Amino acid sequence: MKAKLSLIVQPVAALLLACNAGLVSASDHYQMAIVEATPGASAIQQGDAAKGLSTLHSSKADGDVFARTMALCVANTQLADISVASSACTRAITLARSQAQASAAERREMQALALSNRGVMHWVAQDLAKAQQDFQRAAKLSDSELVQHNLQQFSSRLEGLTAQR
Repeated sequence: MKAKLSLIVQPVAALLLACNAGLVSASDHYQMAIVEATPGASAIQQGDAAKGLSTLHSSKADGDVFARTMALCVANTQLADISVASSACTRAITLARSQAQASAAERREMQALALSNRGVMHWVAQDLAKAQQDFQRAAKLSDSELVQHNLQQFSSRLEGLTAQR
């Protein structure tokens, strides 16, 4: 399982997700983690979430369940399908914790990436309290560039919103 996990932890691609609903402006850039080898990941990374989901759903269900679930989280967040995204993001967090074959460090990193993804989803859903909670929990588990970037983005946006009041 170690080799399989290296596909998750190391070549995780950063996906810039620009959102423009409500409190979220087009200049808000968060990064979401997706495993590159996952069916549909390339389309999702290029911003074509619908095509990515189609590819993911039409591919064999075999393979890394965590990677597939992360892809569902990212694609559905891109599409602002919050209900489906929330379920997938939360499942990815649970799956990351239950990877018995992974080392404790690998499980923490996987969980941090899944929490950060869910934080972005909460931001898109305009649930700032839950977004903050997920970004902070992710940062406690990992000091990865992606996790720190999202926490910093959130903090900056929150300061801007607070200053506007």
